[in-house]
Amino acid sequence: MNRVVYDVVHALGGSISAEHGIGALKRDELPHYKGALELELMRAIKHCLDPRGIMNPGKVLRP
Repeated sequence: MNRVVYDVVHALGGSISAEHGIGALKRDELPHYKGALELELMRAIKHCLDPRGIMNPGKVLRP
């Protein structure tokens, strides 16, 4: 059911996430709605802020 709602939201130009980020529950949905470049940019920003990977490791962005 979530995928149906997310698809409609995405089709209307919305986002499946808000100010609190994607969250662990939607982590596996992220690649369905974001392209490879967007995901890589997210990983790059995460790496800049947390180069040792100690803040919430593997919660949202996997290496």
